[in-house]
Amino acid sequence: MANPEKEVFFNNNHNNTISCDFLENILSKLDTKSLKLCECVSKSWLSLLRTPYFINLHLHSQQPHVVFLKKKVRKFYHTLSICDGENFAEISLQKFPFIERDYSSPLFMGSDNGVLGLFCFRTDVIHLWNPTINEYKELPIFLDSSCVDSVLGLGYDPLTNDIKVVRFTSLDENGVVGTHNLFKHGNQVWIFSLRNNSWKKMAMPNIFSEFEIPISDITISVGLGCSIVLNECIHWMVWFVNRIGYNQSSLGIVSFDISNETFKHIKLPKTVKLERDYGNNLANFSGFLSFFTLSEFQVVEIWVMKKYGDSDSWFKYLSCNLLTLLPNRFGQSCSYIPVGFLRNGTLVISCTETDYWYCYDTKSRRVGNVSKRFGVSDFTTYVESAFKLND
Repeated sequence: MANPEKEVFFNNNHNNTISCDFLENILSKLDTKSLKLCECVSKSWLSLLRTPYFINLHLHSQQPHVVFLKKKVRKFYHTLSICDGENFAEISLQKFPFIERDYSSPLFMGSDNGVLGLFCFRTDVIHLWNPTINEYKELPIFLDSSCVDSVLGLGYDPLTNDIKVVRFTSLDENGVVGTHNLFKHGNQVWIFSLRNNSWKKMAMPNIFSEFEIPISDITISVGLGCSIVLNECIHWMVWFVNRIGYNQSSLGIVSFDISNETFKHIKLPKTVKLERDYGNNLANFSGFLSFFTLSEFQVVEIWVMKKYGDSDSWFKYLSCNLLTLLPNRFGQSCSYIPVGFLRNGTLVISCTETDYWYCYDTKSRRVGNVSKRFGVSDFTTYVESAFKLND
């Protein structure tokens, strides 16, 4: 979409003029590496390509990639396998640019604006990494967290051109380690600003005041997923665990407005039943907030929110049995786990026993084989950008 406030024109070698809007539209379709070369054309091009408006335009013109985080094997380091989001063909295989601790086991905590967030629970080290330009930053450690549970996520703030990292902790307002209820009213929440290169502390608000949870703790649901960014908010799926009866446990969503730094509880449909503590996760389904659950009999339910923020607008988009879709072809009992969505609505599924991965097109209802992916420890999606972490 053209920016009506700009009336800038650029001259080419034949003294003709190219409108800024037309030039923007052409350049926004280029890949990030080609775009970096265009910065050398002229000062006017460099100025255009570094405006927040163009950076955002270019970002939304790019197709998401699929990213597999591969485990460390013997003396080799963890590697990042970046694949095409349509056919899963590997585009590049990259080693981490930062030094790994021998006993570290990083996982994705989020991805936004071309930046991946990786967190190692054992060392408490957080890295931000833009694989496209191979820039990374290790975040300062702000507390002794050897006994502190935490949940993290990251998101891009377009108002300040900033990356923010949010960290929920089990520390109460006095710094005392409490229960596993990371979202308890008054608990410490820490927010890191890349622009300011610093952490700040705030208290967890009581976002569950209208939601009665009898004698229960709130913990993040387990699985391969990470935080999801949508509508300039970071989202986490939380698990309301009832201490009295597991069958009374339920799921919900916590959202964080990146610019306003406010929290909100998004309720899920009451008909959603929690049958197991894994295979339940959030997703960006073609631009809509969504989630999926996995039953004991490997039935996946996909729910989509029609109107963002309106809990009454949830609807069940699809229900399918993974054992029917993906029959046992290997002479053994196989377990299938949904791990995420692609932007086009494709569900990505892993087989825990065989290292085979599959994609299920929820529109055509067809299954595709992604082939074997050995040693995958985590999965997310990623969009290329030229966002710099060390300016």
